[in-house]
Amino acid sequence: MKKIVNEPRLTCRLGQGEECCAFLVVGVDGFECIRMDPMNSIIFSRLEAGTMNAKGHGLWDGCLWEEKGGKNAKSKEETIDRGAA
Repeated sequence: MKKIVNEPRLTCRLGQGEECCAFLVVGVDGFECIRMDPMNSIIFSRLEAGTMNAKGHGLWDGCLWEEKGGKNAKSKEETIDRGAA
């Protein structure tokens, strides 16, 4: 998982209903992106079934997935520090 240190309201569209990224989760250390985590298959399945409130797929400006090159991204264990909280 990739820890998101900056305010996720702008990048991940937190608080914007269906526009919010479905891969934005909250862990013990705050917000995290699971777009490149093995758990993402669960999210994709739920998006396909229409059982998620958040329906965003990311891939917009500032998205961690986009910055790391999408499917060619580096290891999921890599953590990105996106600035001061």
